[in-house]
Formats: sequence, structure tokens, C-alpha cells
Amino acid sequence: MLVAACTPSEGPKSIPLPTSPDTTTTTTTTTTTTTTSTTTTTLEPATYEATIRRTTDGVPHISGRNLADVSFGQGYVSGGDYGCTLVDQILKVKGERSANLGPGANGENVESDFAWRAIGIASIAAGDFAAASPGVVDQFDAFASGWNQHLADRGDDGLTGWCAGADWVRPIEAVEVYAYARSVALLASSANLTDFIASAQPPVVDAAVAETSQAPLEGTPSETEARVPDFSRIAPVDFGSNAWAIGADRVEGGTGAMLVANPHFPWEGELRFAEAHLTVDGEIDIYGAQLSGLPGIGIGFTDEVAWSHTVSAGNRFTAYLLTLSPDSPTTYLVDGEPREMVATDHTIEILRADGTIDTETRTLYSSHYGPILDFPGLGWNDSQVLTYRDANIDNDEFIEFYRDLVDVTDLDDLIATHELHQAVPLFNTVAAGADGRAWYADTAATPNLSTEAELVYLSKLLEGDLLTTVARDNGVVLLDGSDSRFDWEVVDGARDPGLVPFGEMPMVERTDYVFNANDSYWVPSAEFTLDGTFSILHGEQNIPQSLRTRQNAAVLSAANTLGLAGDDGLWSADELRDATLDNKAQSAVLLRQPVVAACQANPLVEVDEVLDQDGAVALPAEVVDLSAACEVLGAWDGRYDLDSAGPVLWRETLSRFSRADRTDTGLLFGDEFVPESPVTTPASLSDDITPVLTALARAVQTMTKAGFGLESTLGAAQFTERSGNRIPLHGGTDIDGTTNIVTWSTNNSSTEPGPVRGDRVAPDGSLRGDGYPVNFGTSFVMVVDFSSGEPQASALLTYGQTGNRDAPEFESQTVRFSEKNWRPVLLTDDEIAADPELTELVVRQP
Repeated sequence: MLVAACTPSEGPKSIPLPTSPDTTTTTTTTTTTTTTSTTTTTLEPATYEATIRRTTDGVPHISGRNLADVSFGQGYVSGGDYGCTLVDQILKVKGERSANLGPGANGENVESDFAWRAIGIASIAAGDFAAASPGVVDQFDAFASGWNQHLADRGDDGLTGWCAGADWVRPIEAVEVYAYARSVALLASSANLTDFIASAQPPVVDAAVAETSQAPLEGTPSETEARVPDFSRIAPVDFGSNAWAIGADRVEGGTGAMLVANPHFPWEGELRFAEAHLTVDGEIDIYGAQLSGLPGIGIGFTDEVAWSHTVSAGNRFTAYLLTLSPDSPTTYLVDGEPREMVATDHTIEILRADGTIDTETRTLYSSHYGPILDFPGLGWNDSQVLTYRDANIDNDEFIEFYRDLVDVTDLDDLIATHELHQAVPLFNTVAAGADGRAWYADTAATPNLSTEAELVYLSKLLEGDLLTTVARDNGVVLLDGSDSRFDWEVVDGARDPGLVPFGEMPMVERTDYVFNANDSYWVPSAEFTLDGTFSILHGEQNIPQSLRTRQNAAVLSAANTLGLAGDDGLWSADELRDATLDNKAQSAVLLRQPVVAACQANPLVEVDEVLDQDGAVALPAEVVDLSAACEVLGAWDGRYDLDSAGPVLWRETLSRFSRADRTDTGLLFGDEFVPESPVTTPASLSDDITPVLTALARAVQTMTKAGFGLESTLGAAQFTERSGNRIPLHGGTDIDGTTNIVTWSTNNSSTEPGPVRGDRVAPDGSLRGDGYPVNFGTSFVMVVDFSSGEPQASALLTYGQTGNRDAPEFESQTVRFSEKNWRPVLLTDDEIAADPELTELVVRQP
């Protein structure tokens, strides 16, 4: 296990970077060719045969006679690069971790197993796989065969990663990979609710217990505020991204479009991307990335179209509060009529420390909506309980959709593929065509409420219904499960009954540009808003935008206020690459100068003490002199680059404010948000400067306690550990309002040991004793340029193409990212053959 923590004392100095290879130079190519095949006495063609050429940083270029061959090769590569991750996820989704890994710390594997069994995606997927198209079956059969071929060639002990030699490593089945793929579609719904499924049990009918059980939330908000459940725990978290499509009107030369793909995803666990180039002569030529352990390409480009995804701000599930029958806690009422919950017994095996296996059985319950939840603050009492309905639980089209993307021809074909399958689970799509068009769409699976249901729901919000409002404020739509008007409405043309059909989803085509940075579909450009009568579950209109969205808009705006598109306001690929990692912070653009003026006029600030969770003094009561802090911020250019002095001080100041304060009128901004100007308002510091000066004083105290000087550079504080090396990182967070995001996330269901971080120096700040450790953010970042008539691209996979923490590839691209040293994407045979790190492997299976 890597440990990234130290006691709050002295801040480490910035460590010089190792120099990464300069990919603009060429040297003599050395090619190593190895043929791996299963012994056969016939001359018949192999069932599968793939050529795997790896270039700089381990990027695999996989070719074959057909898609099955390529999928076989991709499975082989997956087994070598992330073999442990896939088999671990298969055990998770099937509810078999306890049988293979033991109960886990505090029984976490047991709880996970019961939750996934209750979700039932493994059994649903097994039924769907039996009826899947021959093309999908062939793709997954081939991928699993390739993974198994690698295991046969290398053996358990030959796997890279934490599972080498483990008893639970075994060959996998195609249907298991398919089930895991289906679970990925649940990332913003069921997969985010597992903590609350396994423990959902009806209340015990016992007078003594009943007195202590959670009573329904009743009364005025002030009377119940202390007991309001934290709905943020079931809202999708730690998923983000930026995506830009620049149309021909904004491209130098006026031909072709350009794409920037910048998904913000975990650097650890199962949600890491794997880069790949897949080719079948005359049929398939696609480059991009896919989540590790899955076949195909999720974000990528072909000869005439490039696309990326960002996580949609819409809703992938609806929560329902059930009213229970007074006669039975497992009976609920709908329109006054009783309905029985479905009780299902689930039995799992548990491997104990002495090697023995025992079993545990639990009865878990579901409503006609879905599984029952044991949600903190609500629980399951004799009058109410929470349940939910998942828009992606039956999304078998998801697999067909991504299979069809491997040979998509142009932007029209891409749009038609979206319309045909309507299978995007939780993403916006931003796409650029070689013909110069740019397309944005939120086609993510969205529940369809009737007009009447929407009006009733909105009236509850207007009336200030406590639970409905608190849930909405935390990204969750909570509906009354006892009212059938809140059933999803079935309309023609939808992928599955109860969903919004393609024709009613927000989308727009332009020739200037479109973008998304995880705010709702409403603002896909600084030039216009996408207004319309879309479902309220797609997201909200007329609402303040995040600082990151506003920075994206400032970068791309036709006004070119940041100057990143050059003097002509037209983009070149070089300018796009620079803009992607520019690291200017919108928060600093708006507020740095007035904050500096405020602290210069008021250099002495008296603050009270801050206590930690144990009641000890974290920050003392004192008078803080802000003079030095003002000087640092006054000299800062507002960028989060390695050599920037000011970002640490600024982030520690802004972290004392809520997200609402950073987006709307409140403690930071004094002017109003104007819906007609969503990316430029609010913009003025509040007239009451006491909160921001107090926050700046806290920042000074926090940095001093941690041992960082106020003039410390970002490179001294922000870092990740790769292969035992501390690599300094540029970039900011949503708090800062940069487009390039690097931060920390706990969104990881893998059992792989990984980095940990120390405690915060102060409970109201962000800084840790060793700075800002990073394990999340900009991941597979790519620029695709069609302006020359043929695609040209550059990319970085920030955490590398391997799960082997001892391999050079585990840090090589992180160093590149730190240096902003983009790697040219190699597409032609000549380019691949000329790569100085080229290796070649032919794999076959009879």
C-alpha cells in the first residue's frame, strides 16, 4: 500500500521532475516480435488472431482480420495491463467477493455481495446475453478468450498488479464481462446506492425497540432540520469532464472541426481508462480509450468524426418515499391500495481466515420501483421507507451502442447511432465532424414524468416541502411513492418504457463551438442557451453555473477575452492543447483583485478559534496579519501552474465557502445571477468583505501550521505518487474554477490497495500535512484536429497504461502530464513503425 500522508509540520519542497522523452525526435526502430499460440496439428486458420504493436508509453495498436480478432487482442492486452481489476469487478458484480476474498474490513465485502445480489444486474445480464445480437456475443466471447489466453500464457503469478498468484484469479466467461459492462451503466444510479441496500430490514415489532426507531419527519423545517437526511450521499459524486467541439467557423483555415476530450475520472481502481488503436483493414480504424476491462472504444475518433463524453447533470434514477400500511411494514400504499413488497432470500459464501467457508442468508426487499433502501436519517420505520427506480437497469442497448461506435463513419452516422439505440447511460456527448460541424447532446437515459407529475413535483418545491427540497438541493429527485401520478410515463419512441425518447432530448448542432463541463444542457456555449420544454429530470434551466463551466465558456467565447485563440480568435491545434492545460482559475479572474484590495485596506483580521472533531483547537484565536498574503496574491497571475505562488493560499481561502456561495449571490458574490448572462454573472465581490477576509486569515493560519510558506508554489504542495516518486502536478479543482482538474476522490469500488492521504490541517480547509495529494481528475485527455482533411491527434493518459506500480509506464505519462508534454497519436503504419519504443506481439487461439 502506498501511503501519502505525514503529520502537519513542514511542507516539502518542490521536487525536480525527471525529463520525459521528447516525442518529436526519431531514432532507429527496434522491433521485438513474439508469437504466442496454442499448439495445434491442423493447418486451419486460427479462431482468433491479433497483432499487438505497442508504441511509446505502452499504447497498444491492435489489428486483426475482423472485429472478433481485434476484441481478442484487446482482451489479451486487458489481461496484461489490468487483469486484476477486471476479475475483481466480476466478483463484485456477481456478489462473490466474500467467497474469494473473505468478509473484508468491517464486513464490507459481505455488504457489497448482498447489495449487488439485490440489484440483480448479473442475473439480468445473463438473460440479456442469451438474447443478444450475434455481433455482441462474438465481441464478448473474443474479448474473454483474449483475457484467458493471456492468463494461460502468463499464469497467475505472471499477472501484473496486486492479485498475482491469488487463488481467486481464474479464467473468465464472456457473460461475466458482459455483466460487468452492464454494471458500468449503473454508475450514477444503483451502483451509487449499494451502501444502503444490504442493511434494509423491516422494523422489529417490539415496544422497546419501536420507541427508539426513527419516526417520520414531520413539523416545520426548523423543528426537523437537525434530522434531515443527507441526500448528497446518494447523488452521483466525483464524476466530471470537459468536452469541447470547435466548428469550422472558429478553426484556422475554416475547414474541419476540432475536439478536446478531457474526462475527469479516478486515477485508481476500475474506472481508469485504457488507451487503444483498433484496426481491421478496410473496415475499422478507431483510436481512443475505454474503461479498463471492457472491449471497444468509449471516447475516440475515426476518419471523419471524434467524440467525447461528460457526465450529465440530469437524473438517472428517481427516489420514492413509500407510505407503509399500518398493518405491515412490508406493505406499502399506492393510491390508497396496498401492495406487498417482494421478499427475496440471498445466500452468500464467506471465506474465513482459517480457510473454511460458511454461509449467510439475508432476506432483502423490493417495491415495484426497485430495491428498498436503509437510508440514514429515514431508515425503515413502521410508516415510511425509501426506494428507487433505475433508468439503466434494463439498458442492454448500451452494449449494442458502443459496439456500433467502432466503425462509425461521420457525424451523421454518430448521431444516427445515438438515435437508433438511445443507450447512452449517463453522459452528454460532444462531437466534432471532419465536415466542420460541432454537435452537443444530452441523450443520457432519463426518466419520463408526465406534465401533471412535473407540476405536482414543482409545487412541492414551491411550497417548501422539506424532504423534497433538501433532496433536490443535493441532486436527488424525491417523489411520493404512494401517488401513482409519479410513475414514469410511457410514450412512443423511447428506448424502454418510462424513459424520455430521443426526439425530446436536448441537443444542438453548430459551426462555431459547443462544450459541456457537467452543468445542465442549458448552457452549451457562451453565445446562446438551449431553452425548451425539456423534462425537468434532464436538468434545470435558468440556474447559476459552476466556476468551471464559466471558465470553459471564457476560454471558448467568441469574445476571446482570455486570448487563448490567438489574435485572430480562430483555433489551431497547438492553441487548443495550450488552452486545455492553461490552468487559469475563473475564481481568480473574478475575485482576486478585489480581494487583494480588501486585504490591503484591512491587513489585520481577528479570528476566533476553530475546533476539530475531537474538540481540540485546530486553529487558534488570534489577530492575523494579511500583509504578506496580499502581496503574494497581488503578484499572482491566477494560474494553477507548477511554479505559481498563490494557488495554495487562494484555494485555502475559497474552500471556506460553500458551492452555493461560489456560484450565486451570497458570502462571496454581491451581485445577482442574471439568467440572460449565465456565464458572466455573478461577478462582483460582496460589499461585506468580512467573510472573505476571515477566510483568507484562516488560509494563512492553515498554511503556516502545515509548514508551507505563504509564497509556496503549487508544485511544492500538489502531487501524486507514482512508482515511489512524488510528481508535482499543475491544475485546480471545482473550487478554483480551472478547466484542468486534479483532486482526490474516494469513488473506487476496487479491492486493490492504493494511496491514502492524511488528515486535513484544519477542518474547514483543504490542505493536508503533505499538501494536496491527487488521485482523480484529468485522465485521458485528447485533442483531435480535422482541419487538414485527415485526423491528427495528441493525447495523454495521465496515470499510464498499466496497473503494475513497478512498471516504467506507471509514471511515464504522469511525468508528461506534469510537463505538459503531449504525445502525438500514431495512426499510420509508417508512424507506428518509426516509434523508437515499438514492440510487436502476435497472439492466436485455434
